[in-house]
Amino acid sequence: MGEKSGQKRKNNHGARQSTDKAKKIRYWKSAASTIHPGVAGIFATCGRHYEKQCTQELLDLFNEEAEKQYDFSKEVIEESSDDNENDDIEASINKELESLQKSKARKLFTPVNIDCECVLFFRTKKPIDPPDFVHKICENALRSGTKTTRHTLRLSPVSLTASATEEDLKNLAEKVLAPHFHAQNQPTYKFAIRTTIRNHTTLNRDQIIQLLASAVGPPHKVDLKDYDRLVHVECFKNIVGISVVRDFETLKRFNLQQIFESKANQIENE
Repeated sequence: MGEKSGQKRKNNHGARQSTDKAKKIRYWKSAASTIHPGVAGIFATCGRHYEKQCTQELLDLFNEEAEKQYDFSKEVIEESSDDNENDDIEASINKELESLQKSKARKLFTPVNIDCECVLFFRTKKPIDPPDFVHKICENALRSGTKTTRHTLRLSPVSLTASATEEDLKNLAEKVLAPHFHAQNQPTYKFAIRTTIRNHTTLNRDQIIQLLASAVGPPHKVDLKDYDRLVHVECFKNIVGISVVRDFETLKRFNLQQIFESKANQIENE
């Protein structure tokens, strides 16, 4: 009797493992399997074993924010002389446009299965501008104090990616940095460079910093403590991505968990 009971428990445990594995396979079935050069996106970190939950909550958050920040509808509602008829038509069209808006927003973010514990990547499409998009999410979180995520830690926007070679990094720097540091009538900025390197051995930190500092160039000056703009670099496997962000320290280095905690402490001490 005891042997059969033990065997049953063992079989049930094996069945649960198979089910969990099948769920994971289905979950990533439609996701891209690697990060390619020439894409924009957002890295995110989360607690260990919470990658799936974090992916879902961020998809919900990103889609909701996209619907708020962007107008995906180009249709124009024409006025009618018949008020009642106009109200019915307008209500119907508004409903269709709302559905269209949500549908378009949900096509802007694609989770990528990068097979890295505690790290996620979402490929984005235009009109999403990852640095500006992440800045607004963090800014809204700091202002409202409303906790919108449970498992997400830090968000790291990437304006553009390239192959992780010195030559490709130079070309990438020219594309990404030019609008921020080399525009006409450009103000002078104090800047810093921050690198995050994961599963990557091609470029070292000193190489990256020296190359990007040279790409920014004068009249801008390096200031590691009181900078106006941060050049953020993400190196992952054979890919490197760059973005230029602002308010990095004010927004808790884009760490949503720290933003929520700081806001809660502030309210508690008031």
